[in-house]
Amino acid sequence: MPPAVSLFSPRTLLIYLLTMLLGGIYALVAPTLSFYLADHFQMRPLAVGGFFIAIALANIVYSQAIARWSDRLQQRHGLILTGMLLGGLACFAFAKAPSYWWVLLSGLTLFAMSNSVLPQIFAFSREYADHCLPPHRTTLFNSIVRACIALAWVAAPPLGFFLQSWIGFELQYQSVGVCYVITGVVAYALLPRFPRKPPPPRITERPKGNTEILAAMGAFALLFGANHAYVLGLPMLLTQELGEPAQFAGWLMGTAAALEIPVMLLAGWLAARLNLVTILRFGCAAAVVLYLGVWQVQHVWQMFALQLLNALFVGCIAGLGITFFQNMLPGRVGVASTLFTNTNQIGNICGSLLIAIFADLYGYKNLYGVNMLAALVAFGLLLWLGGRPRGNSHSSTTN
Repeated sequence: MPPAVSLFSPRTLLIYLLTMLLGGIYALVAPTLSFYLADHFQMRPLAVGGFFIAIALANIVYSQAIARWSDRLQQRHGLILTGMLLGGLACFAFAKAPSYWWVLLSGLTLFAMSNSVLPQIFAFSREYADHCLPPHRTTLFNSIVRACIALAWVAAPPLGFFLQSWIGFELQYQSVGVCYVITGVVAYALLPRFPRKPPPPRITERPKGNTEILAAMGAFALLFGANHAYVLGLPMLLTQELGEPAQFAGWLMGTAAALEIPVMLLAGWLAARLNLVTILRFGCAAAVVLYLGVWQVQHVWQMFALQLLNALFVGCIAGLGITFFQNMLPGRVGVASTLFTNTNQIGNICGSLLIAIFADLYGYKNLYGVNMLAALVAFGLLLWLGGRPRGNSHSSTTN
């Protein structure tokens, strides 16, 4: 193994920058598609929701198939480039789409396959950390990578909507398509290359069992589903239940996103000193209290105060979740990273269905009572996983 490099060496800083660009370009497109479908093609909410559910299902199928293949490759650079090129083609197809069905077809093929880039970036980052960084820095490095994507999401969605209003749908998607291609080529050329090495025998013989993996996927899918329902229902909660303008939703999300980044970095630092599952349980407990608070909230200032809990929840779960899954499947970081991102996709589907069914019957405020129950179930699953003998973080094996 070559001498370990620091968390802020030139090569490592390049990975942070490219990760931010890759996540930011996706964030320029995905949040704007619902408005594009509703405004440009006059589609009903059912068609818009069906589009995103179909994309999420396609993401799961493609990503899992690609992940199993990717772990047998010597380098991931070609897969990252291919995914970015497909993302560029998808944007060009969206720009010239004559109908909703053309957008759906392009989304189910080109755009869904391009979304495999994110788990490949996570897998590449873990392999880089294992090969080039001191062992006790792996989890913090993963958290910084995840924070880079969170930082991109603070600025990219508002920029995407601004571009739509300023230059129109067609030119916006064409411009983003060019960015996809350029960034993919730059990433292929500049991301460091290193020999893929097999994991040490002491951990290749200790993979998690299927029951533990399913329990972990269930816990994270419940948490991501509750978070997705929270985000989708927030504007309606403000306007219909609290009598406040919907614009407050953007301020609340921005406040949470700004707080999430230092929480992610702190959680990554603590993970080298504490049991990883303990920190995940803390984040899950914050979600339980968050949704209980939102369920009972009476004034908008209380919502702003609750964003600290939101940041603790997302910062711990999203920041450390990828490391948790990678530690469960040593030597199969591509599969593990994709399992983590797929729990997010499953959660998005569940959250969308929760909004469509439960909120329609019982109102948006009571939706957050269901979110609290989902977080409680996830907490129970993490308690069970925390009691397993192999549930510690990678760093705990080195300390």
